[in-house]
Amino acid sequence: NDPWLRRDRTKKIGMDGPPKRAPPPAPPRPAPPPPTAGGSSGDGGDQKTGGLMAGVRDMAISKAASRAADGREDDDGPSMTPGYVVPKKVGVDELLAKDADDESLRKYKEQLLGQAAKGVRAADPSDPRRVVITELRVLFHDRPGGDIVYALNTPEDIRALKSKPFVLKEKCLYRIQVSFRVQHEIVSGLKYVNKVFRAGIRVDKDEEMIGSYAPQDSSYTITIPRREWEEAPSGWLARGGYTAESSFVDDDGVTHLKYEYAFELKTDWK
Repeated sequence: NDPWLRRDRTKKIGMDGPPKRAPPPAPPRPAPPPPTAGGSSGDGGDQKTGGLMAGVRDMAISKAASRAADGREDDDGPSMTPGYVVPKKVGVDELLAKDADDESLRKYKEQLLGQAAKGVRAADPSDPRRVVITELRVLFHDRPGGDIVYALNTPEDIRALKSKPFVLKEKCLYRIQVSFRVQHEIVSGLKYVNKVFRAGIRVDKDEEMIGSYAPQDSSYTITIPRREWEEAPSGWLARGGYTAESSFVDDDGVTHLKYEYAFELKTDWK
C-alpha cells in the first residue's frame, strides 16, 4: 500500500498515463562563416589566432576592470593625485636671483642646481628638447649574455629602437634602466609612464614618479622598478611579440620625451 511503491510499479508496466509527445526536432544549425584573416573561424592556425586574440582581449579587460575597481584612471595619460596642486614653475635664473643677499641660501641653491648654476644649460644649445634620452638598458638577474644595452645618441637611434626587439625568457627577473639628460630649464614632477601592447591592444600600464631635475650636460639614470625585480609572465597565452611606449611627463601634463621599443616573450633566451 506504499504510494511510492505503487508509483514505481506503475511506471515499470507503462501505466503512467497517456504517452507524451516527442519534442519537435531542432532546426538545423547554420553553416559557419568562411574563415577570415586574423579571425577566430576556420580550423588550425585561425582557431589558434582567434583564441590568442580573445585571451589578449580578456587580459586587457580584466586589467581595466581591476583599475576601475581600485579607483585608478584607465586613460592613456598619467594619473593625477587627488588634491595635488601643481606648483608655479620657476626658471633657473629666477631661482638664483631670489634672496641673492643670503649667502648660505645662495650656496645651497648652487649645490642643488649643480652645473646649471654655473651657466651650463645644454650640451647642445641649438637642441630645443628639454629631456633627451641617451641610453636604454635592460637589466637581468640571470641572463647568460648579461644586460642588453641600446645606445641612443641620435634621433635615428631612437626611431630604430622599435625594430630591434629584445627577448625576455619566461619568468626571468628584469628591470628597465633609462639614462637621460635634462637641458635648458628645470623639469619638475617628472613621471615615467610605460604602456605595453599586444596585437594593438594595451595589456599593461605602469607609472612612477621620478622627481624634478635641473639641467646639466651629464646624464641622469633611473631604474624601473627602483628596488625589486620584475618577473616576466609565462604560459602559451603570454608568449609572443609585444610593443611598448614610454614617456616622460611633467606635472603640467607636458610630454617631454616619448619613445617606443619592442620585445618578445619566449621559453628560452634565443
